[in-house]
Amino acid sequence: MAITYTSSGSAVFTESFTLDLYAGTEGSDTNWLDGNAGGSYPGSLTGFVASNSDGNAVAGAKLVCGQFTVKLVNDETITLTGDATRVLAVIVGDNSTESAAVTLKNINASGVAQFTVTGTSDALVTCWMIVA
Repeated sequence: MAITYTSSGSAVFTESFTLDLYAGTEGSDTNWLDGNAGGSYPGSLTGFVASNSDGNAVAGAKLVCGQFTVKLVNDETITLTGDATRVLAVIVGDNSTESAAVTLKNINASGVAQFTVTGTSDALVTCWMIVA
């Protein structure tokens, strides 16, 4: 499966590449300590039956690089589905030296990033995202 990017308007996000970040899970996610036996670490290891095939494993974060190949409009959102459903961080840069600028407005917990566009955005705005 891949990551799907859905725009609330006319913008089109084209992924250039995605890198898996194997540094582990987010610090707030401690499910891996349970060992899928309902215990806690360090606890009794008698019930420790770690497995990544039962659906309890948490996927690691990914670094996504791409471009908006169709212009963004103000307050446009991009929603992620598939292999990533949360946006953790965004760096976006407009390639224009004109007065138009594209900036991140907010990220919500549902995998939606919203952008602010001042003026008219160029196409080919580069966007880097850390997603999970």
